[in-house]
Amino acid sequence: MDLAAVYETYFPKIYNFIFYRVMHKQIAEDLVSMIFLKVAEKLHTYDENKGSIGTWIYAIAQNALNDYFRTRHIPVSLDEATGDLSVSVDFHEQSSLIEDEARRELYMALSELDDRTRDIISQKYFLEISVREIARNKKMNESTVSTIHNRGLKKLQKSMSVFEL
Repeated sequence: MDLAAVYETYFPKIYNFIFYRVMHKQIAEDLVSMIFLKVAEKLHTYDENKGSIGTWIYAIAQNALNDYFRTRHIPVSLDEATGDLSVSVDFHEQSSLIEDEARRELYMALSELDDRTRDIISQKYFLEISVREIARNKKMNESTVSTIHNRGLKKLQKSMSVFEL
């Protein structure tokens, strides 16, 4: 398996998948760099009999995301808390960094979805993974994933139509 071909094929998919999960350009770039470093280091261990290369790379990306989300939560004592504890992403600020208007609108619409729905939509469209494979990877019922996917698409359509006004 040629690393350059893997990188060329999967970089845009993985970048978009990560970006629309973390909703922050610099964090996405850092995570994707780490993911492809791991892909380069472990490519020789990939076994095509166990699944597609895309699924293998997705697993690495998902593990990187899990690590990121697990480590970004900083426990704070309410007794010590003062001021604004908000560490949320400023979606409008991040959206201004996106040059393409249609992508900016998609970004804003995706920011309105809950994490689980955004994850399923991202896997389906950015990584081009089937609903069946998403369900297997997430250890969920296929009909549940399909329902979340369909409801998420309806919310996106509704949000996108608001942006078109």
